[in-house]
Amino acid sequence: MRQFIITRTLYSIVTLLILSLTIFAIVRLTGDPALLMAEPGARPEDLERIREQWGLNRPWPVQYTSFMQNVFKGELGKSFNYRLPVSELYFQRLPNSLQLALAATLISLLIGIPAGLIFSVRVNSWWDNLGKIIALLG
Repeated sequence: MRQFIITRTLYSIVTLLILSLTIFAIVRLTGDPALLMAEPGARPEDLERIREQWGLNRPWPVQYTSFMQNVFKGELGKSFNYRLPVSELYFQRLPNSLQLALAATLISLLIGIPAGLIFSVRVNSWWDNLGKIIALLG
């Protein structure tokens, strides 16, 4: 059991590392973030100032290391689009996200439990086949 927990923990760490690298790369591959943050028609000096201010002129490994250090400290930085702290935006939207998740869970339970009972009671009937098809289509 101990070996299982250790293995799963290591897999989880590797998965989170790959996920963080993927997110970091996607944000950087969509284009120069300085161009997204600058006003239209910004001068090259303005773009360089933005890159310096946000650390975008540093090598990618240095940027990623800084990104991960800040994540572990709970400092998620500022949004490129809204220019507000990401944690502030996150907590603004959290109540609505939780409300949607709760509603989806309730709907799933209200439909899933009765449907599962019906499909399991009528084995090899067209109800059972319908249940299998719905489960496969997901």
